[in-house]
Amino acid sequence: MPSLPIKPNLSAMPSEPVLRLEGLEKVFRSGRRSVKAVTDFNLEIARGEVVGLVGESGSGKSTVARLTAQLHRASAGTIRLNGTALPTRPNARALLAYRRKVQMIFQDPFSSLNPTHTVGYALSRPLEIHGLTRGRETAPAVRSLLERVGLSPGALYEQKFPHELSGGQRQRVGIARALAVQPLLILADEPTSMLDVSIRLDIMNLMLDLRDQEGLSYLFITHDLAGARYMSDRVAVMYAGHLVEIGPSAGLIGSPAHPYTQLLKSAAPKPESGLAATRVDARGEIPDLTQLPPGCPFEPRCPHARAECRAALPRMVELPGQSAHQVRCVLYYPELGAPGIAEIAATTQRASA
Repeated sequence: MPSLPIKPNLSAMPSEPVLRLEGLEKVFRSGRRSVKAVTDFNLEIARGEVVGLVGESGSGKSTVARLTAQLHRASAGTIRLNGTALPTRPNARALLAYRRKVQMIFQDPFSSLNPTHTVGYALSRPLEIHGLTRGRETAPAVRSLLERVGLSPGALYEQKFPHELSGGQRQRVGIARALAVQPLLILADEPTSMLDVSIRLDIMNLMLDLRDQEGLSYLFITHDLAGARYMSDRVAVMYAGHLVEIGPSAGLIGSPAHPYTQLLKSAAPKPESGLAATRVDARGEIPDLTQLPPGCPFEPRCPHARAECRAALPRMVELPGQSAHQVRCVLYYPELGAPGIAEIAATTQRASA
């Protein structure tokens, strides 16, 4: 049986981030209309790190994943893997080599699998395409992959079709397919949102176990703040195509700095409050991405908006004494007398009451 996968020696790996996105932008055009789906997006993911990417629908989370997976071509910006920039127009060989290191788990485990092919075929194709197995080596490698994701015995599942599996089992097959080529980074696009609540935790624990065993890095995309905190070392928040806040998961979710992140947290269910209704001052919806305001995209909805917010897009600034926690908000500009998280959160709570 082939020795798949090889557990990496993390101590021997260089300190260069496995992924670095620099000034990433994506504009979708249709006739005379253009949609700015992602604007000036910057992010680093270290080896073995899980970064959660959260935001409401339409914020650009999935577009970032698809740009990183090269399912979409970026309009601007640079993608660096292990410090090496991906060419703007990579040839077929460069793209194949890149995709072996960067894999994706999709949101819908049923539509991401071909219903006319067996599980064994779905897992054998990446092994064969990337030249990892040949001939008789493939079947044992497929069974090994299935057993590593909790589908045991592997021989029982390799002949099944997707419709013969439960949603959780299909997502395990999707994870196994991503693992097949021994990637460095996995882009998980809301991998638990279409699963029963009872098995979401099992899938997240599986992903974390595989991170520890294989030294994987994840970009974990979700709209669930609780899931992001459970899975992630750091959390990044997107709004209208912009990165608005990033920091350690416990600190960011425990004490969010950006008014949008505070509203996201206030909208999350609170079991301890029982059935009491909670008012959230959302002030409208995500702006039209074809006509974004010139300044902060959250300004039309923000209870703390001021003139500086409309003048130009705010820059990312570090919170005082928290270099790992950054926010894109003029309220934290030192030169404007930043009021601080506590005062802004108190004002937001009063506005939502």
